[in-house]
Amino acid sequence: MWCYKLTNGSPASFANKSSSSAFIFPPSIKSKANTALAALENGEAATQIDSQPSFTLKKRNPYDVHVYYNGSNQREKAMLLRSKMKQQFPWMRFYEPKDRPIGPHPLPMWEADFASYDNRVLWGEVCDFIKEEHEELSVLVHPHSLDGDYADHTKNAFWVGDVLELRIQGWKR
Repeated sequence: MWCYKLTNGSPASFANKSSSSAFIFPPSIKSKANTALAALENGEAATQIDSQPSFTLKKRNPYDVHVYYNGSNQREKAMLLRSKMKQQFPWMRFYEPKDRPIGPHPLPMWEADFASYDNRVLWGEVCDFIKEEHEELSVLVHPHSLDGDYADHTKNAFWVGDVLELRIQGWKR
């Protein structure tokens, strides 16, 4: 069973009560999330949330993907997801895993990006794949928008799995 939680000013979220998964959607696509929720509550099939968010992307690599892991079991699952993503999305750039917290990231992780501004239209496809394949891993997909780094890692961020507290307290808001 899916449940929905929305607090004033925060992103829309769906969580599966049978697992620890949560899908956090930026406010720019809340209306689609609300439509999907209404459909679920009425026993209908929810529509796929595949639209591009309404923020303005910088004309560069549009999105980063961070897959977090904690411990050897999760690391193994994270590397398997990495391998699947490399096969599914050969156009993405993949970076070496960081086996310790680094920068704003509170756990070890690996990172990939969308490589080119032209790939921005593949956001929904990548997020759908991550939702299907993440298992218990936490995954952050964040844009590079004109809103700035803080907004991109908070209100514009898309999370799958547990939402982690990033170390961004000192960032310009």
